[in-house]
Amino acid sequence: MRVRFSSLFSSVAAVAAFTSHTAVAPAPLASQEGRPLELADYYRLKDAGSPALSPDGSRVAYVVTSVLEEENRRHSEIRLASADGSGEATRVTSPSFSASAPRWTPHGRHLVFTSNRPDPGGSGAGSTWFLRMDRPAGEAFRLEGLRGSPVFSPDGRWIAFTRPTPPGPPPEPSYASDFERRTVERFDGREYDWMNYRFDRRGYLPDPRDPNATPPREVYLLPAEGGEARQLTELGFDASGLAWSPDGRRLAFTADSHQRDEHSYERSDLWVVDLDGDVNRLTDDGYNYSSPAWSADGARLVVRGNEGLDIIIAEARDRGAPNDLFVFDAQSGQRLRNLTAEWDLIPGGPTVSADGGHVYFSAGIRGNTHLFRVAEGGGPVEQVTAGDRRLGSFSFSEDFSRVAFRATAPTEPGDVWVADVGADADDEVRLTEVNGDLLAEIELSSPERLSFRSPDGTEVEGWMLPARGYAPGQGGFPMVLQMHGGPHGAYGNTFSFDQQLLAGRGYMVLFTNPRASTGYGEDFRWGTWGGWGFNDYDDVMAGVDHAIERYEIDTARMGVTGYSYGGYLTNWVITQTDRFAAAVAGASISNWVSDYAVADIPRTKESEFYGPPWEERGLENLLRSSPIIHAKGVTTPTLFVHGESDHRVPIEEAEQMYVALRKQQVPAKFVRYPDSYHGGWTPWRMVHRMWVQLEWWEQWLRSSATSDQ
Repeated sequence: MRVRFSSLFSSVAAVAAFTSHTAVAPAPLASQEGRPLELADYYRLKDAGSPALSPDGSRVAYVVTSVLEEENRRHSEIRLASADGSGEATRVTSPSFSASAPRWTPHGRHLVFTSNRPDPGGSGAGSTWFLRMDRPAGEAFRLEGLRGSPVFSPDGRWIAFTRPTPPGPPPEPSYASDFERRTVERFDGREYDWMNYRFDRRGYLPDPRDPNATPPREVYLLPAEGGEARQLTELGFDASGLAWSPDGRRLAFTADSHQRDEHSYERSDLWVVDLDGDVNRLTDDGYNYSSPAWSADGARLVVRGNEGLDIIIAEARDRGAPNDLFVFDAQSGQRLRNLTAEWDLIPGGPTVSADGGHVYFSAGIRGNTHLFRVAEGGGPVEQVTAGDRRLGSFSFSEDFSRVAFRATAPTEPGDVWVADVGADADDEVRLTEVNGDLLAEIELSSPERLSFRSPDGTEVEGWMLPARGYAPGQGGFPMVLQMHGGPHGAYGNTFSFDQQLLAGRGYMVLFTNPRASTGYGEDFRWGTWGGWGFNDYDDVMAGVDHAIERYEIDTARMGVTGYSYGGYLTNWVITQTDRFAAAVAGASISNWVSDYAVADIPRTKESEFYGPPWEERGLENLLRSSPIIHAKGVTTPTLFVHGESDHRVPIEEAEQMYVALRKQQVPAKFVRYPDSYHGGWTPWRMVHRMWVQLEWWEQWLRSSATSDQ
């Protein structure tokens, strides 16, 4: 049976060829005589995503996110469209409040979503709202007794959810005197005696060991029409990933019984609870499991999992554990098979087809993200979708005849599409063009794929985004090398505003996937284990040399930049070479020894560097990979940008490198953003960060002469 969908976005001609098959013809990817992308366009850019296909496959609810410039925030609303692309999409949520995460109830009678709108009844039911969809829609409403994200039973009779459940009221504090009480009540600082006391984008945390301070998320059962919820579990730790059995009598979930042990990394097990509250723990093997899905007959469970990090660290392994899809007997907990043991990529969470024949999942592959499937009984993994693009948020109809998804490509921001799943699935229907007006005005650059060898012979993939006006014979152009975060992430065929902005300003933009990147197999993924800044540095510099050979690059006007791990690698690059005329280090690490104790995730240092700094092997690896140790003689002018509330890469890391450069009289500038974590910045701060970076490039790479081409 042929299952490969048509290859969207592989070229302009290919997209045009599909217009005769789709109900909504896409606009040209980019006007060939349009203006360059401008920084102010950031406020116009929209994104369509989070599609939810109705059970009968006839309608798609999706989220459109835009930027409200004057309010310095992002706003999202839910729209509803016919899955065949006919007619106009309808906004179904109030424009006064953001709404997201749409999903359908069984039989398609209601649309469920989350929203920050206030509850006029004051029920305290959380952020979940319902809309009637089987008759002309009225006002959104809440459901009595629902205190969490609803998961409906297949027959629509029951709702399961989890919510924080304190074991009891905490004891009242007692004081030796009124003076002592006043002293305590006037204290406006923080105190803690636990290790995991902060986390990025969550700030400072309550005691994770104390179930009163951090109540466990227990499983509850509620009639679909609302009422009083009944507690099904008393675990004392968080349940997540609820999944109903096909007969509606059991719920599978994952939970980590070691959650309150601060010295144990995540190792969630697989559990099942029935409607009477009888709990069956299926695994206790040191693996970390997530996203359970039932087989069609309810006899088995498919779950994503990997060996827990505690095992990797204890055995001092020379690589991390692969992620795989496992099949378990739903009664005994016996592991029956590993569906992806011979497949060398990283599967996402599983979805089992209605007939039980296949397990579907997404995965990154060589700069793209696609849909894959494997027979539930085992066999080879098949790639279902294709093309130079990234797909995600797959949502299937009840009978698995149709699928909705979000798609993005280098010249296409996110939009929603629908395709048939079957032997003759040749067509894809485009449902949205949320940036059609903007794309009609501008000219975007299309990246060219590069393949080159690192000094040790390893094949590395990268892309060059040509500068606006670039053509052979035009003379040397400035180039900016960009390096991604992670390091276990990947660049590829997706829309990047800042890359297109640089290309529009006349810069060649080189971006590569050095070792540690995902989508190239396990050996490549763990290629920097034991020390960062070595194989990965060789890889990115091999990309620079390859680009210089292939394109007309002005080697006196090259810049290097990255954020997070890419910021670390930027700091490393400027300590190893003076080939770059300028650098921009975003959220950058300079000293792994100090980072170990001030960052919110020490795990990477304990595993990929073989231990903490008080152990000889760990200290040796942490020091030799620390840019600050090699900072003597750096000459590259460097801009540092950082959020002051960043707990993933605390700002003191950039401060160290900044001082090292200024002490050596190297031009350096530090731009700090208050109340900003590692990610999730406000629009104004994002725009300012891009603006100040452009100013830095203009100052040191002096590309103004090419920006008008």
